[in-house]
Formats: sequence, C-alpha cells, structure tokens
Amino acid sequence: MSSTNDDKEPALDDSEAGSDSETSSTSPPGQEASTSAQQEPGCMPIVVACTLLMGIVSFVFCGVTTWVLFQKRTEVAVRTLVGYVDVIEQSLLPPDEKKSVIDQLETTIKQMQADDYPQEQASAVMQRLVRLPIPQYGELDVIDSFVKANFDDNERDSALKQISRLRRAIERGKATVIDVNDVLLPTTQVDTTHPLGRVLKQPLVEDDIRDVVQRAKLIGDRDDLADQFFERKPIDEILKRELRAAIEQGGY
Repeated sequence: MSSTNDDKEPALDDSEAGSDSETSSTSPPGQEASTSAQQEPGCMPIVVACTLLMGIVSFVFCGVTTWVLFQKRTEVAVRTLVGYVDVIEQSLLPPDEKKSVIDQLETTIKQMQADDYPQEQASAVMQRLVRLPIPQYGELDVIDSFVKANFDDNERDSALKQISRLRRAIERGKATVIDVNDVLLPTTQVDTTHPLGRVLKQPLVEDDIRDVVQRAKLIGDRDDLADQFFERKPIDEILKRELRAAIEQGGY
C-alpha cells in the first residue's frame, strides 16, 4: 500500500507543474494589445518635426524681410517724409516756421530720391526726425497763449517759465516727442481725422493747463535745467541743426 501511493505522487506533481507552466505562459489578449500600443511612438515625432520646420521657415522669412527693408531704407524714409509734410501742414506752428519746416523736408525728400543718396544717411535723418516734436511745438504755443490770457501775474510767469524750460529741453535734444506728448496729454483728445490722431481740446480748461505746466516742470527738473525763463528758439532752426547733424554725425 505504501509503495503504491508513493508511485502516484510524482505523476500528480508533474500534472500540477504542467498546469502552472501553461498558466504562467498564457497572458490575457488585452494586456498584449495594451503593451503593443504603449510601444508605438504615435504622432508626437511628426508634431515636433513640423514645429521645428515652421520655426526655421519663420526665422528665414524674418531674416529675408529685414534684409529687404534694410536695403530700402531710403525708399521707406521718403514715403514717411511725404506723409509727414501733411502733418506739418495741419499743425499749429506759426506760418513762417511752418513754411520753413516744409521747405526743409521737401528739400530732404528730393535729395533722398537721388540714386546715389547713402542708405546710412537716410537712416540717420529718420532717427533724428522721429525724436523731434515739431507739430507739438506749435501746440505749446497755444498753451502759452492761453496762459497769457487767463492766468494772473504770478501764476502766468511761473507757467511760462516751465513751458520755456520744456522748449529748452527740446532744443538740447533731451526731450523727445514721447516726452512732449505726455506733457500735453491732459489737453488733448482723440481725433481719427487728424494726421496725428489727436487734437487739442476746445475749449481749453485752466486745470488741464496747470497739469501740463506741472508735467513740463518735471521734464525741466529731470534734465537739470536752471529754474529760469528761456527764450523760445524757432523749431525750423532746431530742425536745420538736426538735419545737419544727421549728415555730419549720423544717427543716435
């Protein structure tokens, strides 16, 4: 009896072993599909490649466009100056100064239209002109006139002094068109029909003028100008100096 039982036990062990081996070697179909899907790269490499390609194309396009514009600086300057003449014609500059400014701009345009006009010189002229607040100079004259007509003696003298300091800063090249536009901001309003896109408010208000005077004072203080009255230098003379400096010294 004992030997019979011993003979059967190994057979039973072999069956169990075969069953365990078969079970372990068999995996669910879903698991195999999931593993295969995880191994596939998908569309990510294509997306990355397309993104890089678009970046390269954009970089090349920007470079070519910049090069073309760089080679056409004189042409761009001429177009800009032609449009700027219209702005000056509608400005509030005194008639004699307005005429002189327009004459200088038109002379510059004719010079730039010559085939041998240097590209670098055209760039220098535009660098200096875009900083010069020519139309705003006439608007400061309107502010001056309002101060003289509506302020009492002490306030009038102080206001005229601060506006003269702002003009002095313009003359020295220390106050740009951005500075002057900020000074005049309380007295201007949007007007899309005007070349500048804004005009002086009508009628002007004393509180707005006081705000302008205070802003002008800040510009004078920023540029360390003496707290005194400065004589008004005509804007056409300042323009003439800047055009000459563009030819002799180049841009900023």
